[in-house]
Amino acid sequence: MKKIILIIYCLLVSLAYADTKVGYIDSQIIMSEYEDVRQIQVELEKEQKRLQVIYEKKLTSLDSLTNAYQTGSIILSEQKKKQMESDITIKQQEIQEWQLKYFGPEGELYKLQNELLAPILQTIDKVIRSIGEERGYDYIFDAVQGSIVYALDSHNLTQDVLDALKKVNVDELKE
Repeated sequence: MKKIILIIYCLLVSLAYADTKVGYIDSQIIMSEYEDVRQIQVELEKEQKRLQVIYEKKLTSLDSLTNAYQTGSIILSEQKKKQMESDITIKQQEIQEWQLKYFGPEGELYKLQNELLAPILQTIDKVIRSIGEERGYDYIFDAVQGSIVYALDSHNLTQDVLDALKKVNVDELKE
């Protein structure tokens, strides 16, 4: 009797969800193929290279100071040695602080990336929502998040989103 009730319950649950339409996208493909994202990546790479040059100059300066200390330590007075050691320590701290300020998890480069990507992510979200509403999908999942273990390719909306993004007028979506 319990088995029959369980089977009936399972059938009722499956019938209740039979009309649910599910789709999925691959956000990695969208982010790698959407031209606006590529342009931002180029901008970020330029900024990163600029900051890397500054960082390398700071390291070269530290290396020069360290080399001067090492080569002159034999003939330098104790007071001068302590002063140079202090200068090296201060320089190392400055470099670490600078590195955190620009390359750290909450650094300027990270903030710039978020600032530049925010409007694009909003556009992608609006396009996904639009496709979901137009085609009557109940759910659209991101396959990259690992929340899908099986899906038919016919429900993959990634290319549709990319095609729509190519046609989208960003000003229309802001309304």
